[in-house]
Amino acid sequence: MQQVTRFIFAFSLIISLIGPALTKASAKDIEYKRTDTNFYWKGDVLKAEPAAVIIPAGNYIQKGDTYTILGRQKASKEVYIQVVNDWVEPITPPDMPASLGVAPDAMQIREPQGDVQVALPSAPADFTKATEGMTIPNGAVIKTGADGTAAVLFGGVNSARLIPNSQAAVQQTVTPQLRSTEVDLTAGAVFSKVGLRPGEKQDYQVHTPFGVAAAKGTDFVSVALPARTDVWIAQGIVQLNQPDGKVVGTVSSEGAGPLKIIRYPVMTDVHQAMMASAETMTAAMNVIPMINMKVKALHDQMAKGMTMSPRQKEYLSRIKKVPCLIKLALVEPPAPPTPPPLAPKPKLTPAPPVKVKAKAPAPAPEVKPAVPVDSTSTAPIPSIKATVTMTPRTDDTMSAPSASTAPPKKKKIKSTASSDEGTSAPAPISTGPNDTTP
Repeated sequence: MQQVTRFIFAFSLIISLIGPALTKASAKDIEYKRTDTNFYWKGDVLKAEPAAVIIPAGNYIQKGDTYTILGRQKASKEVYIQVVNDWVEPITPPDMPASLGVAPDAMQIREPQGDVQVALPSAPADFTKATEGMTIPNGAVIKTGADGTAAVLFGGVNSARLIPNSQAAVQQTVTPQLRSTEVDLTAGAVFSKVGLRPGEKQDYQVHTPFGVAAAKGTDFVSVALPARTDVWIAQGIVQLNQPDGKVVGTVSSEGAGPLKIIRYPVMTDVHQAMMASAETMTAAMNVIPMINMKVKALHDQMAKGMTMSPRQKEYLSRIKKVPCLIKLALVEPPAPPTPPPLAPKPKLTPAPPVKVKAKAPAPAPEVKPAVPVDSTSTAPIPSIKATVTMTPRTDDTMSAPSASTAPPKKKKIKSTASSDEGTSAPAPISTGPNDTTP
């Protein structure tokens, strides 16, 4: 029993040690890249793409233009990730008292950047360069260029910031009980922050060619487009009316979470609505970093390790965080190299038969006559094979010859000789007294 208990304890210990490692090893980090430069509104994405994969903020790592999704087991071709951006900063500087030194019924140009021009109602076609703190009368027109942005401060209570390529006429009426502010936006977009002065009611309106956005104590942006009007609400209540006064709808936001939107004319196609929202949201998100100069300075101060004052901290806490989505596509691994296609086998065509002309028979070699053997020649002497027939001698042939006797007759000997050069008759062979009987 004790051995079983020890085994279970040891097994549990091993699992507890290697379990996290196995889980971590099984989790696969997947790389994605941004498919476009748009910012998408989550509400529209969920309507247009109910099965869309949305990765919350904090579940990915960004490095340059590459996003690594952490711990994903399934690599979807496309995903949306949530990003959090700063909303537009207020006009009030971080370390300035509440009063901005502006008369309650005055309007002033604040924080102009780039190409910003103003035309007075007395000369509506005569635009001049706007300057910081310039006081403007009711009916003045502010126009911004491609790199221009500026704010109009209404009595230190309300403010309207124009983004690049915008144009609006402004006016304000102040009584002891009511502050009426009107921004007539003919092009572009304007960020509106509506404040509240004790004992004073607000009537703040932004007029566009397609409707009127009316707000009370709220923070919103109105966008005037050639074919529609979009109103994005960060906090508060906004009512959008048609130009003839009919109510399009009312939207409220408690200030937390994503922005809310109202549009006229209303779009029923969910995909068209998603892309329309992406158009205006992208324009707003791209211009905010250019506007938020004070926020940038405070972030740089924090990055250097400098201490912020309580007022600076309070100022940063006033900046709303806006969540939105960006679209990513899976980075496919490189495909293995494709081997080159095999060359087709050549088609063999039989060669035509070759006609061979019959050749005439070669002439027989000429036979030269045999050359006689020269005794003085140094050439090797051919060997001669001879067959000799000898007759036994008699007694009288063994005696010495006398002078008067005639010499014995020569015997004929048959012989055969061969040579490389030819055949010649053998020389006669004599017999003499020195010959012996075989």
